[in-house]
Amino acid sequence: MVRSMHEFTDETAALSDAIQVLTRQRLEHDQPLDRASSPDALTERVGVTITPEGIGGEEALRIWAEVLAPSTLSTDHPAFLAFVPGAPTKASVLFDVAISASATYAGTWIEGAGAVWAENQVLGWLAALAEMPAESGGCFVSGGTAGNLSALVAARHAASIARGGKPPTGWRVAVAESAHSSVASAGRVMDVELLLMPVDDGDRLVGEAVRETLAGRDDVFAVVASAGSTNAGVIDDLENIADACEDARDWLHVDGAYGGAGLLVPSIRDRFRGLGRADSFIVDPHKWLFAPYDACALLYRDPAMARSAHRQEASYLDSLNVSSEWNPSDFAEPENDDRARAGDPRPDGLRHPLRVAKR
Repeated sequence: MVRSMHEFTDETAALSDAIQVLTRQRLEHDQPLDRASSPDALTERVGVTITPEGIGGEEALRIWAEVLAPSTLSTDHPAFLAFVPGAPTKASVLFDVAISASATYAGTWIEGAGAVWAENQVLGWLAALAEMPAESGGCFVSGGTAGNLSALVAARHAASIARGGKPPTGWRVAVAESAHSSVASAGRVMDVELLLMPVDDGDRLVGEAVRETLAGRDDVFAVVASAGSTNAGVIDDLENIADACEDARDWLHVDGAYGGAGLLVPSIRDRFRGLGRADSFIVDPHKWLFAPYDACALLYRDPAMARSAHRQEASYLDSLNVSSEWNPSDFAEPENDDRARAGDPRPDGLRHPLRVAKR
């Protein structure tokens, strides 16, 4: 008797029970710190895993639990201090399991309305927290690197429209010396040059430096500021930077991937003054908002402009593009295969199901 790979069998039931036990043990007990192993050591201990007949789910789970997981550092361990740690709540991990089991696609409203609605609730809350306008909105992407790239693509698109195309010398984006490395990566991908701006004695980018850098230039399409830099948690002079960008009519993107969650801390909230004037803003919930990997919230002041920059046109997408419903895949580059990661703004020309955040 030939069985379908999608059939729920006794073997599937046993594997499900074993995974539930393993998951509960991981959540219930103290996290192991673990340590990395060499490729040769892992190969020797695991052996051959890709075979014509397959090794079966239970054996795969055994290999994971006994060999591979212990060779993978636990980023939620209190002693994990080498890089940026993760500390997802128990509830967020369990909901991540439920979403994975549901094969949920959250790239478009027509396919993932419930998931998109839930994500928009979170985006609306974050927009209100940052004091961005009620019409702000966006989507979730995999991380700060994708968020910075997507925001800058939208910024260049907006500048091209406003200035009638690309300047003869090419586009540039103005960034502080302390900007995250992903901004430089975005510049390489977009084939634009970085214009470095100096920081003050406190490693902050200040409005005066931005104003001096932008003076007399028409080739800068965006300024990138930090709301809690990755290396030192530095929050730039956002209010005066916003003034300088407004005067120069340049897009202001604020990278809060690492430190943006500081908005929730009353003692430092005033340091974020001016953030609400940004044209785009990112924050990673998988850092200090205690969500599982991977999640970056990307917000735009003008989602309609961002949509015109990112929306893809193809015959197989006609059924999605004929309506004005909120499709997260329209707001990032490239994000056509979105898993559910977790505002509900209502930009002009885009129909949003519900306004949730009271400003």
